Amino acid sequence: MSSYTFRGARPASAWVFSLLLAASCIFMAMLGWSASAYYVSAMCLALLAFLLWSGRAGGLFKWLLVLNQVAGLVLILVLWLGDRIGLGHAKLDISGVALIVNLLCGGPLAAVLGALILPGLRRGRRLFDWFGARPAWR
Repeated sequence: MSSYTFRGARPASAWVFSLLLAASCIFMAMLGWSASAYYVSAMCLALLAFLLWSGRAGGLFKWLLVLNQVAGLVLILVLWLGDRIGLGHAKLDISGVALIVNLLCGGPLAAVLGALILPGLRRGRRLFDWFGARPAWR
């Protein structure tokens, strides 16, 4: 374990991605004025920004991003290949569920940032250490 985690210093990537997630939260909240569903994405982005900033609940943070990525990928593939693989009317049902899951997990902005954040959450990286190591309370 690195000493920077016990001193409480945040890695630079945690600073940058927390600020980007917070800015994305504000942008999604402004989109919520036109379409209320984006308020849910804004709340999830705020949660992701808080978790990254505080370094707590790394498993929840990672799985929200992974679920967002998978839902976005399913949405794109079903809309693109749904007719070719014979989904018929189920194509719209599957893509609707994928869209709802994607929005619940942060929406398209979380997907874009998640593609940049997830490689840093591998074992041995600073973000992984940031979530994993916590000093003991005295």
